[in-house]
Amino acid sequence: MANPFSNEKDLYEKIRRENITVPPLVWDAMYHYLGDYVSAISFIALISIEKNEPIGIEDGKRILDYTRKIIETVRRILHTQDIETGEEPAPGLHPLIHEFFTHHIANDIHCINFRVSFFLDPLDEQAIPVEEAAKLLDYTVSIRKFLDKLREATNKEQGH
Repeated sequence: MANPFSNEKDLYEKIRRENITVPPLVWDAMYHYLGDYVSAISFIALISIEKNEPIGIEDGKRILDYTRKIIETVRRILHTQDIETGEEPAPGLHPLIHEFFTHHIANDIHCINFRVSFFLDPLDEQAIPVEEAAKLLDYTVSIRKFLDKLREATNKEQGH
């Protein structure tokens, strides 16, 4: 779990106060792609924990595939100005939102990727222990919490 910025509450308040938003295209990507991939990792980890069995090598490879897709999705989200929407490029993210994404999501995904890769070393592939599955689940929960906080801070329909 990425450590919060020392002034994170103030930064969320700044987002609310300055009416900083996230383009709808970005929210769509976050919840339709990023959210699905994070959910899949959570599901694999949760099954391991509930059965008290390690994550198998094939499921570990699936997690690595999901982290690769998440990294690609985050890259696209961070560079929305490069996405063509039909008539004109999509608007870029506010620098504060960009920083939050880089700090929270990218850090957690890279940690998941690192932990799983350790056990799937081609020279010594092994199942991922239940204790590691619990850590993977914690990272996915951290990502979800971040997305919820960001959605709440940027939701202008609730009078923020």
